[in-house]
Amino acid sequence: MEFFALGGLLLPILLIQVVGWATPGPNHLTIITASVTAGRGAGMRAAAGIAAGAFVWALIAVSGIAVIFQLFPPLYTGLRLIGAAYLIYLGINAFRAARQGGLFRLDPDRASPASRTPFRTAFFVMLTNPKAVLFFGSILTAFIPGDGAAWLMAVIVVQIGVTGMVLNVIAALFFSTPAVMRGFEAAGFTMSVLFGLLFVGLGLIVAWDVLGGWI
Repeated sequence: MEFFALGGLLLPILLIQVVGWATPGPNHLTIITASVTAGRGAGMRAAAGIAAGAFVWALIAVSGIAVIFQLFPPLYTGLRLIGAAYLIYLGINAFRAARQGGLFRLDPDRASPASRTPFRTAFFVMLTNPKAVLFFGSILTAFIPGDGAAWLMAVIVVQIGVTGMVLNVIAALFFSTPAVMRGFEAAGFTMSVLFGLLFVGLGLIVAWDVLGGWI
């Protein structure tokens, strides 16, 4: 494959991924929570968890496994419901923290899952993120050539993983700066309630989208 042809394939994937990253969602909330409550190290681990999840989704997409979601819709539905339930769980956790003074105080007793286990929490959020399911399960597969060579598939997977890591590290570095952390801690109660509403709201939106057709 010629260089310009390769660039013509990889550039749209990169642009779509950047646009998806710039759109606020569960991934951002998880990285922000880890960075502000537990510092830069936790934020970086959360960023790595998101990137690892993107890497797994990319492998699924290029291997053709994503077709399974089209052949077995209940699997896709179940994954989205799990993601919705986990988002609601994170929101409830934020509400509980708000009652104790705020989610964004550096206090281990009030630590959220994103603070205690940032990599694992971010990885699971990414795997069940409805945006990820949409991007990797349908949008990305539209750009992957069906007869692409193995090396091309590997390049696509690596690009997605590296891009995801770079973008989310940028977010972690910003939200773990002392000024930002102090700002979140000062407004601990308000920000905790806000994040709780966002997490629960996102979860309910996904659940309604999935279950709406059954009601």
